[in-house]
Amino acid sequence: MDGILIVDKPQGMTSHDVVSFLRRKTGVRRIGHSGTLDPMATGVLPVFIGRATRIIEYVGVSGDPAAKKYRCTMRLGVTTDTQDIWGECGSAPAMTEFSHSLTPVPPAPSRDEIERVLKTFEGEGTQKPPMYSAVKVDGRKLYEYARAGQIVGDERLRDRNIYINQIYVIDYDALADEVVFEVESSKGVYVRTICDDAGRLLGCGAAMSGLVRLASDGFTIEEAVPISALEDETTEKIAERLRPMESALASLPRVDLDEDGAADFVNGRITDAAAQDRVPVPVSCYWAQDRVPVPVSCYGPTGFLGIGMAKAGTIHPHKVIFRETI
Repeated sequence: MDGILIVDKPQGMTSHDVVSFLRRKTGVRRIGHSGTLDPMATGVLPVFIGRATRIIEYVGVSGDPAAKKYRCTMRLGVTTDTQDIWGECGSAPAMTEFSHSLTPVPPAPSRDEIERVLKTFEGEGTQKPPMYSAVKVDGRKLYEYARAGQIVGDERLRDRNIYINQIYVIDYDALADEVVFEVESSKGVYVRTICDDAGRLLGCGAAMSGLVRLASDGFTIEEAVPISALEDETTEKIAERLRPMESALASLPRVDLDEDGAADFVNGRITDAAAQDRVPVPVSCYWAQDRVPVPVSCYGPTGFLGIGMAKAGTIHPHKVIFRETI
């Protein structure tokens, strides 16, 4: 069983819980996923089964600025240590509660103000990973430090380069202090950090109260199957749902090899595309200076073969996944 299953992850399950469930259902041990979702988030989780696990590291490798799409619900007037409503609350005042305190309660921002602030995140930028995340510092995940009550200084938290293609408000309920917005972004963006940063800019505080991933690396929520639908299915039925693994590699340049070139590839030999004038190497394979290799998806007459590295007009076999060339 080799391929990709697009799962609609339910709230309350970790991404690893989904993998464990499918291992039990299918009996296949080699299963992994791309794009971890927080336990309370729902939506698209691509799960890679069998030989498909070998391509996970190349999914979204090109830095697609719209690789992910989310619908987020943001609660205004709240701050927490996890940047979502399931963490420990901070000191931000609730904007719609009556208070006898001498400290003034900030007025609820208008929809225009919220949209203006969210729009400031569009384009290239940087984002500091939240403490409750799987980013590693000195070999330990940040959430391990956080759960142990240990503080990791800002100087040890490297800002990550991100790109937000677009972000826009879908709905605003001023009485409930909740904003629903959608965001298209590169991979590696923490939407709850957007909420936390937006709350600071608005002056009222904010935390994520709901998140649905609508799309991930070309896979959409419309094609995702809920876990509940898989519980009573046979292994054969689940196998029928699998997408071919190459469907996750649309972001990589594609190289089509003829029969001889395919034989070279699967047998570990370098194909000199320029000299033989038989392999159409994509222009993007010549972008990098100093002949830095560029990953490409390689196909032969029978279909997908694996991942190669294009370098100065040559194709170097990197991960041979299918060896059948005839």
